Amino acid sequence: MMMKIYAIMFVLLVATTMSFQPYKGCSQTKGYEDMVYCARSLRLNSPFIPPIPQCCQNLKMDNMFCLCEAVIPIFAQNFDVNKLGLVNHACGDLLGPGFHCGIYTIPGSA
Repeated sequence: MMMKIYAIMFVLLVATTMSFQPYKGCSQTKGYEDMVYCARSLRLNSPFIPPIPQCCQNLKMDNMFCLCEAVIPIFAQNFDVNKLGLVNHACGDLLGPGFHCGIYTIPGSA
């Protein structure tokens, strides 16, 4: 019985660890699509607007990795980095607390 519990815990640990590995399929096209579909929710100087379904669908493909790759200082000149946490939450908490999404860190303790 105890061995079965350890086996289940091991499988869960491996599955969880694998889900945190970065997505290697980012391209300019994928990053551009993420920005296009999610831009409305990330606008500067405007209230937060929940993301459209296509935004979340795209972000779920790679756990936001491609969008996070684009979150560099110039991103903050055009988009509100603080809304990344709101988009993350609205799309199902793809990134955990403390995760670095480019220059932005998801709130909460890691």
